[in-house]
Amino acid sequence: MDNKKYLPMITLFVISGAMFAGHFGVGDVIFPVVLGRDAGASWLPAAFGYFIVNSLGVWLAYMACARQGQTLAGIAQKTLGRIGGGIYVAIPVLIEVFFILPRVSSATYEMSVASFFPGITLWSVLLVYFILNFYLAYSRAKVIDRIGKFLAPLLIAFVVVLLLRGIIAPASAAPAKAMPNAIGSGMLNGYNTMNALAAFLFGGWILNELSLRNIKDKSGQNSNLVILGLLTALALGITSSGLVFLGATTGSMFPEAPIGVLSVEVAAALLGMTGKVIFSVLVAFACITTSASITSMAGDMLKEVSGGKIKYAWTAAAASVIGFTLGLVGLSRIVRFTIPWLMLIYPSIVVLIIASLSTRFDSYKKVIASGVITALIFSTGDFLTGVGFADNFVSRNVALLPLGKINFGWLVPTLAVMIIVYFVAGRTKKSA
Repeated sequence: MDNKKYLPMITLFVISGAMFAGHFGVGDVIFPVVLGRDAGASWLPAAFGYFIVNSLGVWLAYMACARQGQTLAGIAQKTLGRIGGGIYVAIPVLIEVFFILPRVSSATYEMSVASFFPGITLWSVLLVYFILNFYLAYSRAKVIDRIGKFLAPLLIAFVVVLLLRGIIAPASAAPAKAMPNAIGSGMLNGYNTMNALAAFLFGGWILNELSLRNIKDKSGQNSNLVILGLLTALALGITSSGLVFLGATTGSMFPEAPIGVLSVEVAAALLGMTGKVIFSVLVAFACITTSASITSMAGDMLKEVSGGKIKYAWTAAAASVIGFTLGLVGLSRIVRFTIPWLMLIYPSIVVLIIASLSTRFDSYKKVIASGVITALIFSTGDFLTGVGFADNFVSRNVALLPLGKINFGWLVPTLAVMIIVYFVAGRTKKSA
């Protein structure tokens, strides 16, 4: 490798480890296992569907940031204007802070602490959790190393122990029953993790990290980010596929176990009480690395959107306080609040990711903006359904469109509007 362009291999592994740890949250621990149990003999195509959305989607998001050499804030403002782009970027950042931070912290209490020490109060665990979260994230220059050098290797080690035990000596065989549309079900489960959205946000975080490590030219940043994104996507793909297999084999022993309990039962069946301890530690590490990464990313993004007026340290402190306060609400309520907002923003993020892969992005900004706005409009039905208005006008009509039954009804009208705008508006003239 050209040492002037690429970071040393060990540094690439440290940064990609931090990126993997930022993505690998509680959803990545439990969703693949449930998918595998439901898929049975079709676990491999189900894992492939999950891989397409969860891993390939992550890599494409990082590729998009690399291609444009900009953060999501820069890409959105270039497409929707400074004010519109700033508001648009603030939505997913605030979703991560107001919903994901309290969700992962509550999950740590309910899945890692309360099951062993029921007498310990929620507020005391959250207090310790967010003090640690602030410690990990408050120094922008050290956050990647703190996660990538220390926490990520421990997280990966616990995942590997569980996967090796389940793959080498599964407690049961996968049942003969097969899932009718295993690939599609896998894709929907991958879609629900929203990791591609996180990657588009983290892409700017890593571009800033590369600048801190004196990789400041666009070519060098792009080359490093492509490699880092690929390493992260492969790690997510390997772990998710292994967990789908565990769900299809050992998970089949617990057909009635609810989503949050199934992974615990699988770990216990494979390794006894040691398995339960490993799983609880795994969840705790997965959650704290995710929340520290989100806190740092939010600090970078809000600083950029505000033109430096919102200081990084302010965001790190505020995010920790918000996470602690809202974490007291409890995991189940937070999950209900989170999903509608994610369903609203995710389709438009997909449009931006795919469009950003093009080298001719600047020539078709009007077309891309029309696609982002259309995707947002057609996603309002899912949002309204999620907040309690199930029988709303938008969702009823979007369900009648192609792919509407699987929450992709926004896709065809978005493409149609983009094609119409392309022929009507044509190219956007580049400013001198």
